[in-house]
Amino acid sequence: MRDYNAIREPVVLWASEHYQIIQNTGSSLSDEGLALARRVRVLEPERIRVLLVDEIPIHNDPLVAGLAKSAGMLDGTIEGMTFGHSIYIARGRESARLYSHEFRHVYQYETYGSIPAFMDEYLPQVLTLGYGKAPLELDAQAFEIERV
Repeated sequence: MRDYNAIREPVVLWASEHYQIIQNTGSSLSDEGLALARRVRVLEPERIRVLLVDEIPIHNDPLVAGLAKSAGMLDGTIEGMTFGHSIYIARGRESARLYSHEFRHVYQYETYGSIPAFMDEYLPQVLTLGYGKAPLELDAQAFEIERV
């Protein structure tokens, strides 16, 4: 794994910027979305904002794209990405499974209390174990709901 302290600040800054973009331009959840978020134990689902995009903007930052590639996140299409109560969802990929997975990441952020605290756990996991074996990813997968 790369020196975590060298990558932490730029990754947290990048995530915080995207959090704000989504909060400013994303949509709040429907009643169905709120109910789904509650099913995966989100504490404050009314704070969630979702922004549908043609592509998750991970490639716009070379450092983040490089880290994602090394962790195995770029092996397929990235369907969603969560930053606190802000979620990107790729258009055409919307499903209960994807929303519930991303909502579980919201819960994880709530548990850790901030983007920096979440990243202090998440980044070492994905960079050491790989995206598919990171405990926070496995937890989100365990809470995936196929149908509402």
